[in-house]
Amino acid sequence: MYGKLIIKAFIVLSVAWTLHGAVTCTAAGRFADPADSTCKNYTLCVLVTANTSYIGYNYVCPTTSLFNPTTARCTTTYTCNGTTTNTTTTNTTSSAVCTTDGFVADPSSTNCSSYIQCVQINGTFLETTLTCPTGSFYNPNTTLCEVNYVCAFTCTAAGRFANSADTTCQTYYLCVLTTTGTYSQYEYTCPTTSVFSPTTRLCTTSYTCPTASG
Repeated sequence: MYGKLIIKAFIVLSVAWTLHGAVTCTAAGRFADPADSTCKNYTLCVLVTANTSYIGYNYVCPTTSLFNPTTARCTTTYTCNGTTTNTTTTNTTSSAVCTTDGFVADPSSTNCSSYIQCVQINGTFLETTLTCPTGSFYNPNTTLCEVNYVCAFTCTAAGRFANSADTTCQTYYLCVLTTTGTYSQYEYTCPTTSVFSPTTRLCTTSYTCPTASG
């Protein structure tokens, strides 16, 4: 009897990065794939401070946008191989986050692990949420994912939230909605041997801190 070969196909409806960049990274940043004649592929180079090396992650610009190596952004106004893409310059947008082509911090991310790619298409901004490679964090100043960036937490919702900068998992933030519609932010430390669980949002002794030594 011959065994059956079962092939499972998965359609992933999200933008993901691929390890081993198409570009040989010599600096941190986003760089065009020199082998890509469509101008849609680029590599994000992340500095590994432990050994002063770089790791490359491949990305693809969304829909009809192309990667502009000059601005290091996906845009619909860039000319690739003599072919001009959509040159709409209207500032109309339905986005509450994006105001120009480029990258901005994800307001829903409390640990700086994700960011938003903004591309204007036909007068409307397309927002694509991207996740930084494991161990790196989005720096809004450089618009890059960096392993040595310390995430500055800001309350955007009421509740308790883990302090991503704390490798012991013992501290957390309490966000309280005030009568003026703003948030008051307080930092607390879990007692003795307990740690803060981002799942239950409570201090507990049953949670294993992934960054704790030992």
